[in-house]
Amino acid sequence: MSYHIFLTKLDNFRVCLQRGIYGGICLTGSPKSEQINADIIAGFAGIKTGDFLFLYVKNIGLYGLWKVTVSPFYDVEPLWNDPKQTFPYRICFEPAVREFRNPITLSDILDLKDKGKIWTFDLAAFTKKSHHPITTDEGKELIRLLLRNNPIYAPTKPILNPYQSARTQPLPIRLDSDKKGRLIYEGYLNAWFMEAFANGRLKELIGDYSDYINYVPTSFNKIMDIFLTHVTNVDGVNILHKFTCMELKTSTVTEEDLNQIIMYENWLIRKIAQGDSQMVQSILVGFEFDERVLGYRDKRRAIEEKTVRLIKYVVDEQKHEITFAEE
Repeated sequence: MSYHIFLTKLDNFRVCLQRGIYGGICLTGSPKSEQINADIIAGFAGIKTGDFLFLYVKNIGLYGLWKVTVSPFYDVEPLWNDPKQTFPYRICFEPAVREFRNPITLSDILDLKDKGKIWTFDLAAFTKKSHHPITTDEGKELIRLLLRNNPIYAPTKPILNPYQSARTQPLPIRLDSDKKGRLIYEGYLNAWFMEAFANGRLKELIGDYSDYINYVPTSFNKIMDIFLTHVTNVDGVNILHKFTCMELKTSTVTEEDLNQIIMYENWLIRKIAQGDSQMVQSILVGFEFDERVLGYRDKRRAIEEKTVRLIKYVVDEQKHEITFAEE
């Protein structure tokens, strides 16, 4: 299971609780809007049934805890208090564990950030983005605070009017390509990966994984496209043994892209791998690779016995499928 934080206003929060549903915004009117929609869809694509979610109500605090009952879908049936927005990227949920009446304040979340126990989202931009996937460890920290703030047990309250619709559609993950076969929007490549991870796919390519999170902020004002943790259960004990950072490009992967993922790799080694360079796997995904990138990969493998993995993607629009090959 994974953990997610969703942002909402108080009036829409009431709708969420009454109907057991949350919706993400959809923008229209320009090519830029399509790029933003692709990124929003990429976030929702990584959600699956059984995931836990928290709801942060602006200017109040973070509430929990709910569990996803219906995987992401597209639906424009009016539900919300904003007549100009249908919030069509949706999930359904139900209460989990127990009722937590007292929320977590933003100052408590800031304290976790200061202690390094929350790091996968930027609090400076926390209220500007509606969905934040977080790691399992971060989710457990938030549950701990909910338990701390609500020491007296209260049973869950059922959803009064559960949302049901026969008109739902899958998330619109578009694989539009140019004449060369390159995807037009990088966000949809990200969305395709996240949906695949949510469905338990790509383990033969990436390895077995636990958390999978996209658009992770870093200390140098760059956003890591995808971050994964690798956990193996040994005789009932979960052992974290690897991290993966991924950089996605729809066209040619350049030396600049290579430098960027090396920067992510070094940052993760310092921040969460306690200096163990072998704990971090770096992967560049692209349509093709510049010769200097291929040359660096070969030299690094020879000198350090470690490599940046280069993976080429191929789109089949008719089958709505992407295949991969190690370069």
